[in-house]
Amino acid sequence: SSCVVVQIPSRVLITAARSTEDLCRPPRLTLGGTMMLRAAATLLRQAEQAASVSMMARSMATAASTKMEIKLPVAPLQLSGTSASIATLVWQVASKENVLDKVQDEIHQMAECIKTLPDLRRMASDPLFPPLVRKSVVDSVLKDSQATEVTKKLFSSLAEENILAAVFDIAKAYDDLQLAHKKEVYCTIVTAQPLDKMEREEVQKEAAKYVEKGFKLVAQEKVDKKLQGGFVLEFEDRLVDMSDSKKSEEYRDLVDKLERDLLG
Repeated sequence: SSCVVVQIPSRVLITAARSTEDLCRPPRLTLGGTMMLRAAATLLRQAEQAASVSMMARSMATAASTKMEIKLPVAPLQLSGTSASIATLVWQVASKENVLDKVQDEIHQMAECIKTLPDLRRMASDPLFPPLVRKSVVDSVLKDSQATEVTKKLFSSLAEENILAAVFDIAKAYDDLQLAHKKEVYCTIVTAQPLDKMEREEVQKEAAKYVEKGFKLVAQEKVDKKLQGGFVLEFEDRLVDMSDSKKSEEYRDLVDKLERDLLG
């Protein structure tokens, strides 16, 4: 996916920075005051981390509805961890709004932009970056884009809570939820040479044996000449190596073992 929504106008950074200049200027403190401030900051960070998911829930719920009790769809997968909990909530809201695929694509676009653009990467990873500036930048980036309100609310909340760097884990968890929802299993078929139609059908038939009943195999192909022949099936949770290079390696190991046994 290309980064189509993430050009940060310099005026945004300058305006936001000026508006928060007084807030960001550190006061002069005594040694005792500094120690008390550090302790308070530590306690505050711990409290913010503990509350981040619940705050995100309230914020995301607002994106779905503000006037009635929210009844969100049940997620197709139970995931653990803060990033996974956020991804699950985003998936539920996106499902209710019928924008699951669009939100998935937008999350990946933003993740790619944060990864490749130095200014966004620094903003996401620097804990000392002023929160008001961070939120202002993210809101400005997405304001005039075609992104869904779900995505806008997500990244605004991530910026405000200083957890933009979690977008990569959130994207991965969202992908897992989408796969479970669509009942799809992705597999990369690796061969020494491109497959013809008959070979493709045979290999996909073999790959389907490793897919749970009720799920659909989604296969893509990759060429690796080092395999010599045969094929390798790369699933997310397993690898099935039926290549000629693997067979040659196992044969050599067997010969070596026999030699050691005979000579030992």
